[in-house]
Amino acid sequence: MTAPKKWIKQEIESLDPEVDYVRIWQLASCYDSSEFMSNMMYALTFPNFVVTDWGSAAVWREDGGKVVERATSRVEQTQSTNALWWWYGPHDERTKKSVDGINRLHAHWAKQYPGAFAYNDDYIYVCAFSAVLMHRFRLRVGAPGVSENEKIGSHKFWGEMSKLFVAENNTPLHGYPEDFEGCLRFCEEFEAMEKPKPERGNLIASAIYEQFVFRYFPEELHWLGHQLIRSLALPSTLKTMQIDPPHPMAQEILPKLMGYILWYKETYEDDPSRSYIENREAMSQEERRAFMGSIRELDKQFPSHFVANYKDDPKFEGCPFHEALPRYEGENEFKASETVQEIERVVSGEVGVAKAD
Repeated sequence: MTAPKKWIKQEIESLDPEVDYVRIWQLASCYDSSEFMSNMMYALTFPNFVVTDWGSAAVWREDGGKVVERATSRVEQTQSTNALWWWYGPHDERTKKSVDGINRLHAHWAKQYPGAFAYNDDYIYVCAFSAVLMHRFRLRVGAPGVSENEKIGSHKFWGEMSKLFVAENNTPLHGYPEDFEGCLRFCEEFEAMEKPKPERGNLIASAIYEQFVFRYFPEELHWLGHQLIRSLALPSTLKTMQIDPPHPMAQEILPKLMGYILWYKETYEDDPSRSYIENREAMSQEERRAFMGSIRELDKQFPSHFVANYKDDPKFEGCPFHEALPRYEGENEFKASETVQEIERVVSGEVGVAKAD
């Protein structure tokens, strides 16, 4: 057997992280991914950002919106947006334009949920969490953490990204940690704070976990998908979102299994020659339409599945948001509200990389 072709780590370690942090982040984040891993990382990430009363209220609102109505499209849009930021970096006009669209989206919803987007630490947590995400994930599955070059590069990359976001009333952010270790401490302290247990937060996390399981696991293995997500999720997030912890055996075995898969790929497989965004942009129109068609089909099927599984959760008897889940039978397609369509026009063309048509 010929030795696998490895070039990504070699290039990362050859760079100066104080200067080449955008390239380091690009190398570390934009290659060697898959739809499964990208969706799983989304499921392990987004619920952590809405653990507050105000965060969950602004995302779930009254009926879940796109979290339920277009659950997989939402994942796809987030992945495409992130891919754009990660590939082009915080100083590129395409990234700035995309983040400006996010800021405008937040400003729109702030009019309906005053104060929900005003908390500086919520934004800093997102940036710090993103900087340390892969390091903590690797440690969680028993793999070595990222290298010193990656630590420095990721810290600087997200420090520059943090300058693009604004809190409510166009308020600049402040307090981004001074180094990678500071990002770790910030995240740990934020996660350790006692928080109320928002009922809408339970529905958000449940919908996001369920979307991943529904997309990638056959019905008879849905239990396994849920155990996988819960065994890798932050215990503090599961507690706040009132989601049962994983079975002790799953907690012991499944992270190790993910660690083995990661080790095998890094030991025996070639590094990819093209990034996620390059692969997406190389798709033909026919391939893109087929892919987006499969996303729309998942969106069509998911709401009735989610409602059937969560509308009568005995833990939330009397919860108005659980009771308000629409009672759909069979395959039904939620219709986007005029408000959702209006919001999409606000950021149209400013988020996302891969377009359907």
